[in-house]
Amino acid sequence: MQSGLGAGWGASTEQPGEARRNSTPGTVTDLEQGPPKCSACRVQEIPCAYFPSRLCRGRGDTAVAERCSLRMDIHSRRLEVSHGDSLEHGASRASPIRSPVRDPGGMSRTRSRLASLCFALCLGLAAGVVTGCDDDDESSRLHVDLQSIIEDAVSKGVTPGVSLAVASDEGSTWLGAAGVGDVERNQPMSAQHRFRAGSILKTLVATAVLQAVERGTLALEDTLTERLPASVTDRIENAQSITVAMLLAHRSGIPEWVTDETNLAIMADPEHLWTLEEILGIAGAQPSAFPPGSGYGYSNTNYVLLGEILSAAEGRSWRAIVRERVIERAGLSHTRLPEPGDLDCPAPCARGYVPLDEGLADLTVVDPSMAGASGGHALETTVSDLLTFWKKLRAGALFERKQTLESMLAFQPAPEPESRLVGYGLGVMQLDSRGVVAIGHLGTTAGYQSFMLYVPKTGRYITGNINVMGDLAAVLVPIMDRAGRP
Repeated sequence: MQSGLGAGWGASTEQPGEARRNSTPGTVTDLEQGPPKCSACRVQEIPCAYFPSRLCRGRGDTAVAERCSLRMDIHSRRLEVSHGDSLEHGASRASPIRSPVRDPGGMSRTRSRLASLCFALCLGLAAGVVTGCDDDDESSRLHVDLQSIIEDAVSKGVTPGVSLAVASDEGSTWLGAAGVGDVERNQPMSAQHRFRAGSILKTLVATAVLQAVERGTLALEDTLTERLPASVTDRIENAQSITVAMLLAHRSGIPEWVTDETNLAIMADPEHLWTLEEILGIAGAQPSAFPPGSGYGYSNTNYVLLGEILSAAEGRSWRAIVRERVIERAGLSHTRLPEPGDLDCPAPCARGYVPLDEGLADLTVVDPSMAGASGGHALETTVSDLLTFWKKLRAGALFERKQTLESMLAFQPAPEPESRLVGYGLGVMQLDSRGVVAIGHLGTTAGYQSFMLYVPKTGRYITGNINVMGDLAAVLVPIMDRAGRP
């Protein structure tokens, strides 16, 4: 479909799909405390299930939140630890939910407190399988160790479930899973479960943009004012100096549109159809973070704009372009880019959870328009498909010229110590966890955290997902440690 840019700035960038699922926002899987003590918090009509009950003052069937600045970093890339644990020890916490959020950080702490005792008692573990793998002792030890790591994460209450895929440069592949993909139904997680991959979509969008550069449809030096109408660029400071390359590398200085308020709005109405005007209205109300090209600052707004640039240059939606030139070309048969309004996730699909004092809020259903081309719930995939995509991309199979891949992997400094991020190329991250360097991308959206990485030292690819907004570090750090040694 055509982008909405040319037809009307205030319209949704794409028309919604016809089918919409009837669902109740904020469905909570009760772990310990029974139903929420009030039915709604009268702050943007946010269901009370999204707040720890002690933050609500009851007023009949509704309540008013005492603290309205609760934060859920839906797009966070941080590998967080809580309760004093240290990434240096690969620690994960196994303590059950204790107290309500009392600090301004709010939801970022609440989400990391899972009811681990319940998980340990009721979640099943799924063993790994090997496809096309060498039966040598080294591979066998690796697979046993990885299965142990993900089972340990489930038993400690880090996450309801994990799916994982590991492959070598030689072509051997191991698939593993632990825990459950659906807590309420106690459905075991498998490596075949689909999930929402969040910001990993950025790598696919960057691939499509660089393909357009190869075709001559775009140039990395093109500026926003050369590619988008004034109705868009007038909202963006320094638009005349911001290039496509800066957007790809998060060096534009454009502010982040994801704020505390937008996170609350997403939770209040997960099925809301987000428009470009809404997103840029939030980002454009903030000052530029730095002069274009002078620094690094991760901003989802960059990739929202790249989607619009790609659509305008090609005369059709960025989703259609990414489907044809990336997903279909790479042979990703279990990957979808649903249109806005299409809330389905074909079975088997892992449910995505946010931990609260009342239990686990199910945020599997969020409209895919929520973050545009930057991620969110827009990309549905599996660990196997991510593995296939990442291997083909690194092999140069999705580009016509070797130089295109080289430019994509030309990393510039991107210091984010809390996430172990040290560099960012054109849609690709460079991480360093305790000396293990990996390249790829992390993805976080409501209820899901994912990773798609390659470890050059050992020639191993690792892709995975946990179906909770929790402590990704407790899973990913030990996996990277193990993948980084023989």
